[in-house]
Amino acid sequence: MSLLLEKRELKKAAKELTLVKLTEVIEVLNAVLAERQTEVELIEQLETLAKSQGFTLEQLGYKQSTDVLPTEVGAAKTKAEKRPVKPKFKTINKESQYFYVEDGQLQLLRTHTMKKGLQARGINVLPVAEVDKKYSSQIDRLIADATEQAVKNFNNKVDSWNEWAQVNGGEILTKK
Repeated sequence: MSLLLEKRELKKAAKELTLVKLTEVIEVLNAVLAERQTEVELIEQLETLAKSQGFTLEQLGYKQSTDVLPTEVGAAKTKAEKRPVKPKFKTINKESQYFYVEDGQLQLLRTHTMKKGLQARGINVLPVAEVDKKYSSQIDRLIADATEQAVKNFNNKVDSWNEWAQVNGGEILTKK
């Protein structure tokens, strides 16, 4: 099988194979692929079950097999070893937010990198004090939606941080 990994050797092997042998090779490869797919699905189910019960796979004595392709092992290892960014919750202060009106609706400026793009399109970006009075009733709803989204994003980051922290002995954070 290792001979078939390089393109030149694959072409050479294909010339030497008869149609019957080639069909057998394809059947074997498809069987191996189907077997690997079921293994991947089973592993995903195990991971989901372990996470739902609060365990890591290492705590359950599970280790990945060494017959996985080297690129997959390298990618999995760097992902597991890579320390995620420790999340910090940033409160949304109404007075420091910027708004813009697009298509007759008031919108909250989510990131300051959007500001230049909006201004290039001719859309005015305004602080909360300069927003027209007809849109003032929408400000609180936009702030509430942004706060809800910020809490959801923070909680997702806390989940990934806590997974890493359990394995590596880091600080366990609480959700908002």
